[in-house]
Amino acid sequence: MQKKDQTTQELFSIITETSTIQEIKDILKLCMDSLKNNTLNLLLTQDNDYQISLIEYRQAHKLYQNTDFTEPQRDIIERLLARKDENEFEHIANAYIAGLLDSYRILKDFGLTLE
Repeated sequence: MQKKDQTTQELFSIITETSTIQEIKDILKLCMDSLKNNTLNLLLTQDNDYQISLIEYRQAHKLYQNTDFTEPQRDIIERLLARKDENEFEHIANAYIAGLLDSYRILKDFGLTLE
């Protein structure tokens, strides 16, 4: 319960600060990312398609590491992969928040909220 109280207090202090909408959104993304990790990791370990894809990714990464690229070529590839990772993080964070919002809307539409 203490963790929940601490999270609530942190969110309240964030919202009452004179922050920009983007700063609040960024902080909420980090909170949502932290919350979703446990649930998402459990789902991914049980998802056969994901596990196959992960094995294929690791094989491709090993091939990349063992290939003789020039330094400029390797820099380009690593920059590309880093930007893709950043983009995927933002996409996943927004998708998670959208899922929470949609879940709330569904509950509200069925009269299951305490409003």
